[in-house]
Amino acid sequence: MVTAIVFFGLQDSQNRPSLSRLPIPPDMAVLRVANTFNISENQLGNSPNYVYVNPDGKVYDSNPELNNIGNNIGITGPTTTGGSHFAWEVDDFQDKHKYYVDSVISEIISNSSYS
Repeated sequence: MVTAIVFFGLQDSQNRPSLSRLPIPPDMAVLRVANTFNISENQLGNSPNYVYVNPDGKVYDSNPELNNIGNNIGITGPTTTGGSHFAWEVDDFQDKHKYYVDSVISEIISNSSYS
């Protein structure tokens, strides 16, 4: 009986972000990109998408409250860490560049150009 309760408790905990894994606010991701690449915040989108990025660069729609993985919405370069990440997708509309900022540690994990 106790084993079953622990099992279901662990299963349920995987569906919710813990306090140490709560995502950074999207405006912090925008600031990270602006400061790292010396880009004006005015040329960056002010409402980044929350996404899941595979090591090979496939990008999936996600939800910061559920940390779920949705439909494939694009591709970027491989991640710098070689791992998968929940991230904020920050769009540089002027230079047609997308930056992916890890949603927990605020590290830029990938970027790509588009036309």
